[in-house]
Amino acid sequence: MFCVFRVRLKSFHPEAASFVRDKMCHVCNFQCKSSTFAVKEYKANIMLVILSMLWGSAVMGYLLRRWPQAWVSHVLTIAIWVMLFSIGVEVGGNELLVSSLGRLGAEALLITLLTTLCCSAGALLLWQRLKPREGQTPPPAHPRTGHHWRTMWTSMRDSIIIFACFACGCLLGYLGADAYLPAKTSYYSLCVLLLCVGFGIGQSEDIRRNLRHIDRVLVLTPLVTILFTWVGALLMALIVRHRSVADWLAVSSGFGYYSLSSMLITEMRHVELGTLALMYNVLRELTTLLFAPLLLRLFGPLAPISLGGATTADTTLPIITRTCGPQFVAIAIVHGLLVDFSVPLLVTLFCAV
Repeated sequence: MFCVFRVRLKSFHPEAASFVRDKMCHVCNFQCKSSTFAVKEYKANIMLVILSMLWGSAVMGYLLRRWPQAWVSHVLTIAIWVMLFSIGVEVGGNELLVSSLGRLGAEALLITLLTTLCCSAGALLLWQRLKPREGQTPPPAHPRTGHHWRTMWTSMRDSIIIFACFACGCLLGYLGADAYLPAKTSYYSLCVLLLCVGFGIGQSEDIRRNLRHIDRVLVLTPLVTILFTWVGALLMALIVRHRSVADWLAVSSGFGYYSLSSMLITEMRHVELGTLALMYNVLRELTTLLFAPLLLRLFGPLAPISLGGATTADTTLPIITRTCGPQFVAIAIVHGLLVDFSVPLLVTLFCAV
């Protein structure tokens, strides 16, 4: 329409056409800059709300630390189920996104492979540097007995239930149930999740006790996990270039914490990137559960801990304990707590870029 108007006006008065064109281009550039500023302001506001809820509830949990609230963990579980179900409904109701699930799965598998190799290499370098000084030797890998498989099933059960919630949501969304889902269901579920997570951090005696007795290994292992995960994300950005570096860093900074990271990315970016984050972080946790003995043999006892990321304090702890030995339990717990602590900060930071 603008081109037709310009041609007609130019045939009448060339200088007037040039003047109008410059003015309209100026208006369009101003509108684009205003829109970009509004998006950045929106992301900054969401980041502020997220951090306020997280740390506000952590302070409340600390003030109530003498009165443990067991019901918080049950509310947290329900919030995760509802949140991932609502994400699934949004995914299933988006035909374009459904058609790209195969591509997203391939990207999630590739970044899982890259971060696995990078974290394992970083853990091996750290272990080789610390082993002569610490005087520790890696334990022999345990055979895969019936107890091993029962432990693995117990650890994977919650992940399977959560993935089933997401899959059911995708199916119902594909059948048209997204029209009946209340508005901002996923956002309100995220708010409840953040409040419960922060409250649990404030009430956790393990965090306070371990922070009082931090040694070199406890500090360096989470740092290696974060840095070498980012190395894998940067390699992914070089291979798959239709996403920005900040996108890959945000996805990888979930460190296996798929529920919180996928929801944060969905709210601050878009549902496609949130779905990719969910797939990647689920695959990262499953890789730790299934291949911990192999990682121990090839890269040393810190490799399963590094790959486990934020899950080494809970879901992957039994497998790590049995595979690496009880002497690495303290390292795994502190590693999981510190990496878990960093997830909302790093994900929101990269999403706001």
